[in-house]
This record gives sequence, C-alpha cells and structure tokens, in this order.
Amino acid sequence: MPDLSPFFAPKSIAVIGASERDSSMGGLVLQNLQGSSFAGPIYAVNLKGYGQVFGVPCVRYLRAINDSIDLAIICVPPEAIPRVLRQMGRLNIRAALILTGGLARQLNFSSQNNEKIARIAKELNIRLMGPNCLGILVPDHKLNASYSHLDALPGSAAYVGHSAALGAALLDWAGARGIGFSHFLTLGASADIRISDVVDHLATDRRVKAILIHLEQIRDANRLLTALRAASRSKKVLAIRTHNRGAVANGISDVYKVDAEFFSRAGVLQVDTIDGLFQGLEVLARSRPLYHRNLAIVSNGLGTAMLARQYLLKNQGELAPPPSAKLIQSQTWFHSETGGNPAVLPPQSSGEDYVACLKALETEPGLGAILVIHSPNRRSVSADLAPALLKYIKRSRRLVLTCFLGGLTTQSARQAFDSAGLLNFDSPTEGVNAYLTLSRHAHAQERLRETPSSDALEFAPDRDQAERVIAQARQDRRTYLTWPEARQLLRGYGFKLVGSTFDTDFERLLTRLTPRFFPAALRLVHQTYSYPFAYQNVPAARWRGAKIELADAAALRAASVELTREKNRRLPDSEILGWAVQPMRRKVDAIQFSLGITRDPTYGPLIFIGEGGSHADMLVDRQVALVPLNSALAKQLIQKTHGYQVLLERSEQLVDDMERLIQHLIGLSQMVIDNPRLMGVEVNLLLQNNSLPVVLGVAASIGDKVSPALNPYPAELEEHCVLKNGLAMLIRPIRGEDEPELKAFFGRFDAEALRLRFFYSRLKFEHLELATMSQIDYRREMVFVAEDQRGILGEMRLWLDINHNELEFAIMVAPEAQGTGLAGLLMDKTVRYGKSLKVSRLVADVLPENGAMLGLAKHFGFSVGSEDEIMKVTKSLD
Repeated sequence: MPDLSPFFAPKSIAVIGASERDSSMGGLVLQNLQGSSFAGPIYAVNLKGYGQVFGVPCVRYLRAINDSIDLAIICVPPEAIPRVLRQMGRLNIRAALILTGGLARQLNFSSQNNEKIARIAKELNIRLMGPNCLGILVPDHKLNASYSHLDALPGSAAYVGHSAALGAALLDWAGARGIGFSHFLTLGASADIRISDVVDHLATDRRVKAILIHLEQIRDANRLLTALRAASRSKKVLAIRTHNRGAVANGISDVYKVDAEFFSRAGVLQVDTIDGLFQGLEVLARSRPLYHRNLAIVSNGLGTAMLARQYLLKNQGELAPPPSAKLIQSQTWFHSETGGNPAVLPPQSSGEDYVACLKALETEPGLGAILVIHSPNRRSVSADLAPALLKYIKRSRRLVLTCFLGGLTTQSARQAFDSAGLLNFDSPTEGVNAYLTLSRHAHAQERLRETPSSDALEFAPDRDQAERVIAQARQDRRTYLTWPEARQLLRGYGFKLVGSTFDTDFERLLTRLTPRFFPAALRLVHQTYSYPFAYQNVPAARWRGAKIELADAAALRAASVELTREKNRRLPDSEILGWAVQPMRRKVDAIQFSLGITRDPTYGPLIFIGEGGSHADMLVDRQVALVPLNSALAKQLIQKTHGYQVLLERSEQLVDDMERLIQHLIGLSQMVIDNPRLMGVEVNLLLQNNSLPVVLGVAASIGDKVSPALNPYPAELEEHCVLKNGLAMLIRPIRGEDEPELKAFFGRFDAEALRLRFFYSRLKFEHLELATMSQIDYRREMVFVAEDQRGILGEMRLWLDINHNELEFAIMVAPEAQGTGLAGLLMDKTVRYGKSLKVSRLVADVLPENGAMLGLAKHFGFSVGSEDEIMKVTKSLD
C-alpha cells in the first residue's frame, strides 16, 4: 500500500505551470490553496520567470526553491510532464498531482501517454495522482489542492472518483445540502495511484466513517476487491459505477448483474444515482443494525399500510412473519386483509398505543425492521404522538423507521426526529426504500463474511485429466475443446453425462450403435458450435445443429444429410468435426438448466446458472457469481433464477435437487480455479425426478490464464504434522467459519496470557472482532491455525507490510499444547511462508516480560532489540 500522506497532508507545495491568466489551471489551484488557508509554504514555478503569482513567490525552475517540497502539482502541457518528473527525481520530490487535461478535452491523455509517464515515475520512485483529475480537498488539513469552483465542507465521509466533471458537480450538489467531507478527490486517468490505493488509505483513517466511490475503469479487479473488502469491515462503503463501453462477458446479456455481484461480494452498497449515494449514506449513518432482513409495518390506516406492503413486495423486499403477540391480535384491525402484517391500529391511536404495539413486536423472534406510519386526523395529530414515540425509539434495540404523512401538521414531529438523528420519511415509499437500502447493505455484509474454499468438493476432481485435455488443445493450436474433450473435462469434476457415441466418420458411427440408443438424437459437431455461447456471435443462432426422436439407422442417415446441407447453407466456413448420437432422455417433468463458466473482461472468471431452453430465455434468466463459490453462495445464486421457481413447482425431491445443483456450481468454480485458461464452459443440464441430473450437451473454450477477482481459501497451504508427544496436528489457513472455535481458543487463556499477546488486559471477544479476525483477505494477511479433534490449539497471525517488504507476526499456543513443539512448527511454517512471498524480514513486537516468546525468537535466529520499552525481534530472510 503506497504512503499517501504527501498527498493528503503535505507540509509544502509547489504548483508547476502557475500564472495569473484567466484560463490558467495553476492560477486556480494557487487561489484555492490560499483560500483554504493552507498553513505550509507554497511556491509557483513558471518558465516565464514571474516574480510572483497571486502573491505566491515564483521561480523558473524547481531547483531554485530553497526548501524541501512534499507535493508537486503539475499544470503544464502533456509534452512537458516527463521533463518535470525528471527534475523532481533529481530533487527527491516523491509525490506529484497531475491536473493536466482536467479542463480541456483535447488534452485528455491516451493510454500510451499514461503508460509513458507512469514508467518514468516508477524509474524515479515518484508516486502520481492523475492526470485529468480535479485535485484533492482535505478540509481538516485546510487543503484545497484542486481547480474546483467550491471548497468542501468538513465532514466524516470521503469521496473518491474518476471523473473530474462529475466530482465538481457532486461537490456543488453536496454543498447546497450542507454535506461535508473528510476527503474529496478524483483520480482521472489513474496513471499510477488507483482508487484501490486511496480506499486502502482511507480505511485506516479513524476520522473517515464512510467512503463514497465513483468508478469508471477497473484495471485490477482483484486489487480493488481486496481493498473494498478490507474497508467494508470497518466503514460504510457505497459505490456508483458508470461504463464507457458496453463490454460484457460472453453468455451474459446484462453487465449490471456482474457489477452488482462484484460490489455485493465486496460488502459494498451499490447505488445508481448521486441522490442514491447520499441518501444511502444518510440511511446507513443513522440506522441501527439490521439483524434480520424483513420488515413489519405498523399504521393507523389500512390504505397507507397496504401501499407500503405492496411497494415492498414489488421490489423483492421481505415481509416479516405475522406477529403472534396476543396484544397485537386483539388491538389491531383488518386481520383478514393483512394477515397481521401490516398491523393496523385504530385511526385515533395515541403515541402510547403505538409504543405498546412496538413493545409487543419487539418480543417476536426473527423480526428485522419496523416501519411506523401515521396518518393525521382530527383525533390523532403527529405532534402529539411524537414525544412518546421518540422516547421509545431512541432506546429501542430494533431498527425503527417512521413516516409522518401530511405536511401542515407534521413539521414539528419530523424536526424532532431529525434533531434526534432518527430515520423518518415523508411517505411510505421513502420509508420502504430506506429499508431496502439497509437490506441490500446487510446482504452485502453477509456475503462479505463468506470465505469460500478453493477445494470444497465432496469428491476429488480429476485435475490431471483436465490438464491433459487443455494441454492437447493448446498443442493442436485450438482455442476450443472437441466434443470428447469437453465431456472428459466435465466428468472429471463430478458431472454425469448422457451416454454418447462420437465419431469423425458417420458410417463407422452407425456400426457402433445398439438398440439402447433409439429413439436417438443426432448432433452434427462442427467448429463454430464447439465454442460456448456461439449463438451470441453467429447469425444462424436459432439453428441447433441437431435432430431428435430418430427411430432407426435409416432415420439417422437421412438426418445427417439434412444437417450437412443446412450447415453448409448457414455456416459454410465451419469445419465438420464429427457426429454424436445420444439416446433421448427427455420426460414431461424434466427441468433444464443452463450453467457454466464465462469470463468478464473486467472481473475475470464468473459462474452462471439459469433456466435452460431457448437462447432468449437463457440469456434473460442467467445469474452470475464470482469464483470461488461455497454452498451458501451457490444456493443464493440458484434462488435468484426463474428456473428455481420452476424447480419449486415440479421437483419431487427439492432438497436433493438443490444439493446436486449446488455441488455442480462448486465443481465449476473449482474447475476454473484449477484451470485458469478456461474462457468458457456451457453446460445443458437435465433434472428429472428420481434420477441424477445428466448433461445433454457441453462446449468449452480456452485462452490466456486469468486469475479470479476474489482470492480463494488457499487449501494448498494445509499440512499435517506430528507433535513431540506423538499427536497429529493440522496446520492450515484460518476460515471464516472458524469464528466459534477462535472464541473457544481465546477462552483457554487467563488474563495475563492475553495481555502478553494483545498488550493490554482483556477477557471478552465480541462477534464483530472475532469475525474480522477469522474472515481475512489472504492477499493482505495470513493466519495459520493448528487444530486436532480438541479444536484450535495454536494461532500464528501474519501481516504483510508492502512499504517495508516485511512480515509482522504474533503467535499463541493453548496451555495444553505448550511444550509439545507446536510453537516451533508454527514458526517454521511462518519462515517458509515469508520466503515464498519474498519478504526481506520477519518482525514482531514483544513485551519484555514475555520470556517464552523471546526464547522462541532467539531459537529461530531472530535478533532482539529494544524500542520504547518494547522488544523488537527481527529475522532477515534475504
């Protein structure tokens, strides 16, 4: 992670290219720096040799400044930037903010220009922001290093985006509404520093409570996803995405489905508008936790209550189960119409009546949020209700949203709730929208906590066979797999295929057929349709290249002639590769699913599933997920499809069918992790009652290696060992589902042992802390746990410091495992892991009284020093 303090908290600034011309970007930057009361020295640089610019001393060259410069703001023409960077390199100036191109379209940088200046900066060890950016505003540091027409108000939300134009408009929009920022910046073309780097920095800043992001291009999805997941564990993160081009993965018709999956797996709330960005921020900032994603509605009018319910269900929200509390059943109306939710109070209900209903609802297990709606009337005025409701809701542990309908008589009630920082809305629709926002964010946080394994199958896949198949295709210079190869690939990952006979010679094929093949299906296998998703790119999309219900060899022969003629007419350049015959397997109750692997140009490998059948139906229904998948994520993916609704209606063995679909999706996930050259796999799967699902057809293609955006659980780092006492132990990376065992592990220690490990006295570990400790990002940190049948008995926690190329560690071994050599095994594992990362050294802070840890460090060759009453242990790995 780069050090961004020279950008966000510089002590001195040089503006290069500043002048007092009306159109001068550098002049605008100087005026903004002065207007924000920046405390450090400011210098202007201009070859024309001005004595000063807007009262700021000006020199011709950077070298003429008799002061160290933290940040250079570059406002010169593009062709002059390399020369400026070289001057900076000679003067040891390590941070440059390039605003060039931000005002004029003709100055916008091409990718070649970006690559050139990025290359020069890397050679000179200079970090860059920009070009084409608005600049940086940090109100707390009195910094406005931008050409913005407005300064930012102070606040606790940070904004980072790509577009300078959108950033300027958004700053204006926020200022009119009194919305402030801790940081505000746009990165433009991002020649060097990217949004992921800024998110990393903001995630460590305690002043930042929320991060708002606008994304155009994503160059490294894995790096960005890693940063977003880390930030989402401690901040509210909201994002809006715009696309310059409509590139979309093969087989997927809606790029927004892919965006939604990416942000959901990152724990980020995705919004579609600027209004949504700030409204979402307000809702998240004022809300209590949503423990269950459902909504109960309480109102003193049937019409308003049913309007809210109707809008909730229309937008796929979940209605809470009808309450069982006797008070609600006895004192509410319209049970036959509402089923108990909404709970409709009499029109004249008082604040105490509402509170009694809320108290009863709070006793309901599994209840999520409550939306309280009040319609004013002669016997019930909002201002009279507000005090009792306000007092109760402020103390409630539930998330309660309020809606005071009307205008003339509701202002004081709304103002009271606003002043208390409680969520209240003008209409039921707004209240339901706020709940839906919270529900989507809660769902994203749930998905953030999922840590799929890279090896979670119920069987051992045949990786060698898959490798041979792909190697053969590459040796033959093919980017597709043949019919037999694609079937071998699937068989190695647990799929059952319909019996099939394939041959390159049709007459020879006929001689191998037995009566079990009839009635038969005949498929002409040719090159174009050996690729998955061929129907997206071929005008002859509706032609399937197959004939069905063929009764005998004569019918097969006639069908082959017709298929050959049709292929030559539709696809004359597609080479015939052979013929395949399958027995007909369709039944009335059969359900087809289309599932497989595709590759998004931005996000990398994806798994998809949807209803089978016509191409149009498949494309509409397909839902996507990033790899890797676990059973929970795979189940969620299936349940989003229309095919799932068909399965609910037809399946006589729903649990079994779901388990098989889930296992196939996990198999596909593992397939693409094991074989990163797979570009696409398209499977036509048939589910029939009382039998296993079978594959009717498959096509697969290969290309360059691509890694998944999400780092899977590294099963390859698991290893078995034996302690001195002969007991077997498994040392492995930690998983998200280890949280209960981790809590039990810490419970084995007394207060003094925990103080030696955490440097302060403690006994309790709450869920959120344990979740953070167990749900790690394997690219940023590593935790090895040692376990046997008794549970976790040892933990080695490692943090990678990219800036210093070192690995910091902390170790704990349960009392019953001390003296068995387990600590030494964990340390040895850490040394080997550090060497695999090519870090320079291992480091740890140790309290002087922790003799056991100091002894272990000395045994492994660590040097020991002292700093501020803390012992520093270090081991070089170079």
